[in-house]
Amino acid sequence: RNNNEHETKTRMKMQHKSDKNVTKKDILTLGYRAHEHAVTVLMQHFTGDPSQTRVLDVACGSGLVAKTMVELGFGQFVGVDASEGMLKEAELTGLYQDLHHAILGTQALSVEREWFDVVTVVGGLYPGFIPVSAVREFYEATKPGGLVCMSRGNYPRPEYISYDEALEETLAEMETEGLWTRLTATKVQRYVADHLCEEEDPDRREYIPGTIYLAPNK
Repeated sequence: RNNNEHETKTRMKMQHKSDKNVTKKDILTLGYRAHEHAVTVLMQHFTGDPSQTRVLDVACGSGLVAKTMVELGFGQFVGVDASEGMLKEAELTGLYQDLHHAILGTQALSVEREWFDVVTVVGGLYPGFIPVSAVREFYEATKPGGLVCMSRGNYPRPEYISYDEALEETLAEMETEGLWTRLTATKVQRYVADHLCEEEDPDRREYIPGTIYLAPNK
């Protein structure tokens, strides 16, 4: 069973709980915290005016990142996702000014270059989903000085470890090329609940750790 399918199915469960009104309690109960971790790390380094900030939400799903950020004063969102069903759910939130369907790796990221102040990528950096090669497109979409925030679960399976190594290699190449300078690669212990654990009590549930990458576009 694909581990990223677990993240996708977790998001799908939440959208059936009246997607526009998903509460933090609902999210914590289902064990999906990736969006909270990503936004927390982002806000530790963000210094702009949220109300004037253009955000590109890649792998936007049903809109959890936008829902978290709007509480902090952000209000300009463009979403991209490979699932048309998820895009319909994101549209129902009323938070996105524009939404794009794109299967990254086979289709280009159909947004303006150097247009966004912040690009978020939460829940899609896995084998079979967003390929490592697409990471460069995230930086092409970001204004000089803008921030790219990417997060992923560190699943202990060979294909995921290989993906992580390829991602690190690509990021190192981009740093050598002067495209970015890493601000942080924050490790999170309780990134997302382990779908193999049947425990419903959040305090006793087992979690997969994760990493939040944050860097400005030069």
